[in-house]
Formats: sequence, structure tokens, C-alpha cells
Amino acid sequence: MAEKKLSKKALNSGFHRWYYGNLTCFSQEHMQTFGYLCSMLPLCKELYADDPDKMAESMDTYRTFFNTEPQLGAIIVGVTAGLEEARANGAEDVDGETINGLRAGLMGPIAGVGDTLWQAVVIPLMLAIFIGMAKDGNVFAPILYSVLFMALYNGFGYWLLKLGYEKGGDAILDLMESGIIKKVITAASTLGCAVMGALVCNY
Repeated sequence: MAEKKLSKKALNSGFHRWYYGNLTCFSQEHMQTFGYLCSMLPLCKELYADDPDKMAESMDTYRTFFNTEPQLGAIIVGVTAGLEEARANGAEDVDGETINGLRAGLMGPIAGVGDTLWQAVVIPLMLAIFIGMAKDGNVFAPILYSVLFMALYNGFGYWLLKLGYEKGGDAILDLMESGIIKKVITAASTLGCAVMGALVCNY
């Protein structure tokens, strides 16, 4: 039997479902559970196209509670896509419990890093720049902010999903241990302080 391999089309579909729908049916009880389930649907559909029972079993895996920071959370979707592919190819050490254990173990640390990087640094920094432009009468400021936000989210998020898919859990450890995240946070924080200082002088 030929080895099953996720297509680029399925990975793209999974990412865009996560990108646009990670808060689908959001509630205090489920958080991002159904958004995650929705993102895994095209991946499981492709892997288990010839076996509806196995597809139902795989989808059942993703009904458990999940919540993380959406932008960096794409890497967890990528990791589980790789695990699901391994399970479809008969890997004995990969089952629903393994996948959910990994998801539960990663969602907290990824949320902590993601909130620090995205919610506390990148978004406030962009808002400081573009609100300043808007106050000066630039009508394109909100449009530019939206375009930049979506470009960063789309590009960075898809790269993380591919990284997680291709390298598995090691990708997250490599990312954390490399110091890249820390350097980005430090650089963005420094730039943010400079921007805030300029705004204080101007206003």
C-alpha cells in the first residue's frame, strides 16, 4: 500500500480554516475546540478518504478542549497534521491519546509566547504607528494596518504550520531554544519604546 502524504492543497485548506475560523463556535466551555476540529477536517478527509470509520475516529480526537494564542497556534495544527499522517500510515505509537496529550502540553507554552509576542508587542506597536498616521489625517492608515496585520498573520502563521508539519514537535523546541523569539520580542519592544517616545514628544 502506498504511503499516504498530505497534499499542499489540504495543508492550505487546513491553515485557512484555522486562520479564519479558530474562534468558530467559541464558548467558555470549548474555547477553540471547534475551530481546531474545522481546520483538521480537510486533512483527515484526504488521509481517510477510503475509510469513513477511521475518519470519524480521527475527527473524534479533536473534540477535546483546546485553547491557545491563534497566531503561533498554527504550529500545533501543523504538528498534529504530521501526527495524523503518521497514524493514517499505520504508526503504532500514534493514537488519539498521544495526539491530545501533545496538544494539551503545547497549548499553554505557545499561548504564553504568542500573547507576549503578538498581543503585547506587535499589535500595540502597529497601532501606535497607524493611529499616529490617522491623527495626522491619513485616511489610508486603518487600511494599511489591516493589510499589514493580515500579511504578517498569514505569512508567519503558514510558515509555522509548515514547520510544525515537516519537523513535528522538535520544531517547537528548536524555535524556543534558538532564541529567535526572544530576539524578536526584544527588538520589537525597543522599537515600540522609540515610537512611544516620539508620540509623547509630538502630542
